[in-house]
Amino acid sequence: MFRLNRRKGQGAIEYLFMIAAALVIILIAVRYVSNSGSQAQEQGNIAQLQAQAELAKSNLISRNAWNDNYIVTWGDNGNKTLVIKPDSSTPLVNATATHADTYKSVISNDLTLKKVYDNCMAGDEKYCYILIDLG
Repeated sequence: MFRLNRRKGQGAIEYLFMIAAALVIILIAVRYVSNSGSQAQEQGNIAQLQAQAELAKSNLISRNAWNDNYIVTWGDNGNKTLVIKPDSSTPLVNATATHADTYKSVISNDLTLKKVYDNCMAGDEKYCYILIDLG
């Protein structure tokens, strides 16, 4: 019979490599699971904002203050108040701009309620906050 001439300790090194490989696989799995959890939380947050925006839209509809073409712009108090105007006339709604720092960059003179709603439902949080403040 042939006997392999192995040095003592060679088996231990092989086991160490197998343990290291297993630890790398475990690390990759843990990283994947933690990334999936944070993505799920982010999706949950936007869904919650969208639900609040839907409630705000319903509130505006019940007050006869919703038309897709109505303009959303700043009120007389600058970026402290949001208004909804049917055209250049008197505002239908004056609302406190609680989250103004979040969306002040997107408010313009041609921002319609339809655009605000569509962008919110597409996942843009800034527009959801506009609807929440208006509602």
